[in-house]
Amino acid sequence: MTFIFWLISRLPLRVLHAIGGALGLLAARLPGRYGRRLVENFRHAYPDATDAMIAEAARHTGRLIVEMPYFWSRKSITVRTDCFDDHLWPEMDRLQSQGNGLILTTPHLGCFEILPLSHARLRPITCLFKPPHQPWLREFVERMRTRPNLAMAPATPRGVRMLVKALKRGEALGILPDQVPSGGEGTWAPFYGKPAYSMTLVHRLQQLTGAPVVMIYAQRLPHGQGYRGHVRVLGDNGRLPDDPAAASATINAAIEDLIEIDPTQYLWGYNRYKQPGGAEPPPATMASAPVSPDTTTQNH
Repeated sequence: MTFIFWLISRLPLRVLHAIGGALGLLAARLPGRYGRRLVENFRHAYPDATDAMIAEAARHTGRLIVEMPYFWSRKSITVRTDCFDDHLWPEMDRLQSQGNGLILTTPHLGCFEILPLSHARLRPITCLFKPPHQPWLREFVERMRTRPNLAMAPATPRGVRMLVKALKRGEALGILPDQVPSGGEGTWAPFYGKPAYSMTLVHRLQQLTGAPVVMIYAQRLPHGQGYRGHVRVLGDNGRLPDDPAAASATINAAIEDLIEIDPTQYLWGYNRYKQPGGAEPPPATMASAPVSPDTTTQNH
């Protein structure tokens, strides 16, 4: 598998994006739950979405998949990254200089693989990942994604301890904030007006360490030209509300705000609204209106 990943990574990004786009569209049009969920989730968030927009969302999912071997197997980033070094990382430096570390949240939007790699060129970062059930695959994923200055922390108690230690060293974390947590480890919060079981880990880490929270997004440029960086500083200079549910609502609203830049680049086929085993049902009284993002906006 390592050789296959290496072979794929030798292709130019524009070629991989073309192949991934075709495969993503094909997968979405095959009979099954994935294609139906992609359409349902997209149309729930954007009732006026056209068939062309939905098809492009399917293509972006395919591009996301082929980006994994491209970045996992390359030793250095050689693609265009608009505004990363000029604006994105200097803003992160400002927040990280407070000495409490930094929590970088990156939703299932655009290319989230390039962001930790780019950050690790400058300073250490520890990224949370959900380990596969198969031991051999878990070892493969962790080995392929680990780089100098880039450590991988599994979504286990041991991994959470790694995150806390990194923050206490004043380092950065990378977390997918729209990953559905296990039952009992999250809270219900609105996402496009519909209850979504949302992680409270980001809130707990901030409460424990005082680390500011930001949200970043690498927007995929057309024809494999590269990526453009966007950042949102959440709450009051990176400080979330003290209430866990309010904090999750703030995070979800910031995700919606970033999706608005290009709705077709979100992973709409992800089962964001599932109720994991052990989680209480969503409250019947949850407001259907979107929550204010409460963020500081910076587009580059």
